Amino acid sequence: HVGAMRVATALRDVHYVLHAPQGDTYADLLFTMIERLPRRPPVTYTTFQARDLGGDTAELFQTAAREAFERFRPKAMMVGASCTAELIQDDPGGLARALNLPVPVIALELPSYQRKENWGASETFYQMVRALAGPRAPARGTPRPARAPGARPRCNLLGPTALGFRHRDDVREITGLLERIGIDVQTVAPLGAGADDLARLGEADFNVTLYPEVGALAASWLTRTFGQPATRTVPIGVAATREFIAEVAGLAGIDPAQALADGGANATWYSRSVDSTYLTGKRVFVFGDATHAIAAARVASRELGFTVVGLGTYSREFARDVREAALLYGVEPLITDDYLEVEEKVAELQPELVLGTQMERHIAKRLGVPCAVISAPVHV
Repeated sequence: HVGAMRVATALRDVHYVLHAPQGDTYADLLFTMIERLPRRPPVTYTTFQARDLGGDTAELFQTAAREAFERFRPKAMMVGASCTAELIQDDPGGLARALNLPVPVIALELPSYQRKENWGASETFYQMVRALAGPRAPARGTPRPARAPGARPRCNLLGPTALGFRHRDDVREITGLLERIGIDVQTVAPLGAGADDLARLGEADFNVTLYPEVGALAASWLTRTFGQPATRTVPIGVAATREFIAEVAGLAGIDPAQALADGGANATWYSRSVDSTYLTGKRVFVFGDATHAIAAARVASRELGFTVVGLGTYSREFARDVREAALLYGVEPLITDDYLEVEEKVAELQPELVLGTQMERHIAKRLGVPCAVISAPVHV
């Protein structure tokens, strides 16, 4: 449900009603103290207590949902249960539908005991996109309309959320890069998007899947439904960014050579510096979400001259991608959401640098190894 809250908090004019006992509201702290948003998350909790279990918790949820709609007047609502409330099996979706609210109500079925945070964010975003953009889907087999003559190509950036690792910075950088090479960004979603923006996602020419852990499922549905192609390259590092520019230029129908010339690069001065040669051959261990771990290993190996001695992720849904990347460096991939296993592997390999999450910073400090943070910690 924290993954669902990352999407809800990123969106505008959407409200999330979460069936949760007193205590599960700790998730508010993530957004008010860590994300440091100047507002409360758009989430209403039922906050039932132990004594409520002998009564009608279903009625308690319906009352909370009805009052939340009347107070906030959102254009869409999400309803779901926290991990503890799952055990009561009150069916928030069915209870909300019985209220006949005049806005779309998206019921989230998130198995908290089997899945983790990024999966929850991905599934929530997918369900929101499907519910709001689905009614505008063309009939199956309808050809995609051609872009008007002289119009600049448009794309959506999919995947950025609240509480994401440097997501706001990445959006600003990639939006500027795309605009410089002649591509307009129609919608960034879910970060900063409203219900109407999600409904119009199908109007763009293609999608940029900025963070596959969150955006890939929705991008795949948009491809099947609206015929929109989606990018596969994540632009982290000089080489990957140039591949990304070439890919989006192809999707947009513009000259890749001119786009690459306009894209520019900021790291060439570093690769020519005297200090960079000191890094050659240094042994590095990399761990984080799959997107950042794969990208950081590539940058470390090909652009900085490190030797990758370990590569791992907590993103089990992307284990195959990490295993394929690990083959490039001849290392055994570490797929785990237990930080103690990560600590054991770092102690065994004794690298000279760790690229990981805030959790690996604590591990590296105990082991006397420097560490740079490249990803959010979801394996604590």
